[in-house]
Amino acid sequence: MMKNVIVTGANGFIGSTLVKKLVEHNVHVVAIDLTFEGGRIPDSDNIVKLAMGLDAPEQLMAQIPAGEYDAMYHLAWAGVNGPTKADPQTQLHNIDMGITCAKLCKTIGVKKLLCAGTVAEQAVHSLPNLSQTSGGMMYGVAKHCAHLMLEDYCKNIGQPFVWMQFSNIFGETNKTGNLVSYTLGELEKGNEATFGPAAQPYDFIYVDDLLEAVYRLGSAETSQSCYYIGSGSPRILKDYLLTIGELAGKKDKIGIGIRPDDGIRYSMDMFDTSALKAAIGEYVSTSFEEGIRRCLSNQGN
Repeated sequence: MMKNVIVTGANGFIGSTLVKKLVEHNVHVVAIDLTFEGGRIPDSDNIVKLAMGLDAPEQLMAQIPAGEYDAMYHLAWAGVNGPTKADPQTQLHNIDMGITCAKLCKTIGVKKLLCAGTVAEQAVHSLPNLSQTSGGMMYGVAKHCAHLMLEDYCKNIGQPFVWMQFSNIFGETNKTGNLVSYTLGELEKGNEATFGPAAQPYDFIYVDDLLEAVYRLGSAETSQSCYYIGSGSPRILKDYLLTIGELAGKKDKIGIGIRPDDGIRYSMDMFDTSALKAAIGEYVSTSFEEGIRRCLSNQGN
């Protein structure tokens, strides 16, 4: 059972939800982010908020309360959306932040470092076959590099480490512009949501289920350095998109095949959750349909 935890990127969509979940389990949290505007994280005796970046390790270390920490969840990552997603310098800085967190964990004796990856890393396998890429590829490449560098560095310094490769996440408060968020947003405005052929495998996971897995990985005995966190029930992307349209009553607004094929290929084996289930048990309780219904009922709020 975890008692003390550090969370970076604590005021973001995933970070703030994780902090609340940890506090519900009576875990003391050191929450680190550049700002805590927006009221995402409540005031609590179980939360210490540090409004600062990860650029000055010595200053950061001086601010963290003394104690024994069971885990550090490193979720901070700049350039997830917008033009900086394709900016190499921004993405290199993200990798450097991860190394800073590993050094910090080793110095203060954090029992396990858990870092947020993404299924977008899998796009790098298609890179040799592409003549042109989008901004999202740089993001995926950077996450892939961060994964490899952190795994190597942590094994070199003897720091227990887990890379959590997140599937595509959706939920009521996710406004990141990912596929579900984009689709629901366009349908709400009465616009057509447009896509490529959408003929390949894909996976979406409801945010509460993802956070359940993330929480359990912090305290579980883990034998692997990387776990994919998904729904366990991947489908062809077209099926997901048409389901959203049907549940929203706007199936005619789902424009399959309007955009060109981006050339990125996924396969069903990329979405295998068997290793994760062996480590933490069954963690998924919300179907895609139920999750979308909750998002639709929350629109406009």
